[in-house]
Amino acid sequence: MKNLLLLGLIVFGGMQVWEKIGGHEQPIYDEPYIAVYGRNSCGFTKNMISSLKASGVNYHYFIVDDQDVANSLHSRMNLSGISTKRYNLPVVDTNGLLQVRPKFQDVLAKYNAGL
Repeated sequence: MKNLLLLGLIVFGGMQVWEKIGGHEQPIYDEPYIAVYGRNSCGFTKNMISSLKASGVNYHYFIVDDQDVANSLHSRMNLSGISTKRYNLPVVDTNGLLQVRPKFQDVLAKYNAGL
């Protein structure tokens, strides 16, 4: 019984570490979501938003030039092991998984997997 309990604790701890290494962070919403962090002047951000609109997927858009938004994003990126020194936009949070300049198809697949 003790060995089974110890094994369970090891597996649980390993899963927690794996989620952190894999870039998963605590989701910011209780239901499947896509949050785009970018700039209005960024072509890659515009393309992501345009693709989301065309597909009919609801999304949240945050402008990183707002200091509160940037601070929150950088905190989440650091927890996910993503450097905040220099990074490309947009940063997309899909159901708690942060990705830097992901492909739209990858974002949509991760979003649909959370439904």
